[in-house]
Amino acid sequence: MRDMLGAAIIETYPMAVANAALFALTLVLPLLLVGYARQATRRVSADFSLRRLEAFELDRAEAQYRKICQRMGEIDKLARGGTGSLWQRLKHRIKIGEQYDVELEDLRASARHLRASIILFRRRPIQRLRAWVHVISSRFAFGGSLASYLTILVPATVFIYFSEQPLWAQDLASTLETAMLWRPFDERLLYVNAITSAFVLALMPLLYTMRRAKLYSDHRLQTKALRDFAGADPDKLIDDAPSTAQLEDPLSFDLIDGDGWCAILGLPPTATADEVREAYKAKVRQSHPDRVHGLAPAFRELAEAETKKLNAAYEEALLAVNGGQEPRAKVSG
Repeated sequence: MRDMLGAAIIETYPMAVANAALFALTLVLPLLLVGYARQATRRVSADFSLRRLEAFELDRAEAQYRKICQRMGEIDKLARGGTGSLWQRLKHRIKIGEQYDVELEDLRASARHLRASIILFRRRPIQRLRAWVHVISSRFAFGGSLASYLTILVPATVFIYFSEQPLWAQDLASTLETAMLWRPFDERLLYVNAITSAFVLALMPLLYTMRRAKLYSDHRLQTKALRDFAGADPDKLIDDAPSTAQLEDPLSFDLIDGDGWCAILGLPPTATADEVREAYKAKVRQSHPDRVHGLAPAFRELAEAETKKLNAAYEEALLAVNGGQEPRAKVSG
């Protein structure tokens, strides 16, 4: 009895696996429809540049990073400026290190944070390009696979039902009929669907790869420029000497176009006076110099610069909201 049961299981198991595969392939068409609908409804833009606020934050982070690196360079130069014997120079270096130890620790922590922010913002354009390429390629792959599926399935179904089949097809159908353990409907549909689905599943990655390669080829110059922009080393920023105006007044800044106060306060151009006041108060509480009291002088200067910028943006916002005037293009701290 056990031998008969074991033989039945051994004989039935491969057929059960084949049946499960045939029924699983019936999900290919619904998955194609869902995938294509999902990709078709995703909104992507071919504009990969930094957004206005992102560009503003990147410029500010680079300026602060450059200033901090310059300050660290000044301290290092001061430490290496000792004279006399080797022992005297070493004592001078140790003395400077102890004198500026707290400030250097704050500067290094801030430099790490700003460096990470610069890298993050510089990677945004290439990330947008890759996301755009992925969506367009996926849309093309799903659409092409769906069209191929219907193009193959409909003629094949018509052929097996409404045309006189050759002898080899009749023999194949009779052979496969014995392989079905459960027949919820005509098994010929399962066989046609299985062949079509297998072809489509092999075709989809090929379509995706072809479309992806074509898009990168068409945008190769832009891709290279964005990769270079993303891969730029923030440490090279310290080699770019600031302008004379920046050296004389490092707290001066330019508002972005005509609605820079919107970017600084995080408000739309249609904001009311009450919304402007609330946003200004919230921003000032975050960057007030009293919050960095006791830290290195560089941090206090940055906080003062941020507060000056917020004050100028607040004045511009009130002029635009209450007076109906356009914000000025430039405000000096």
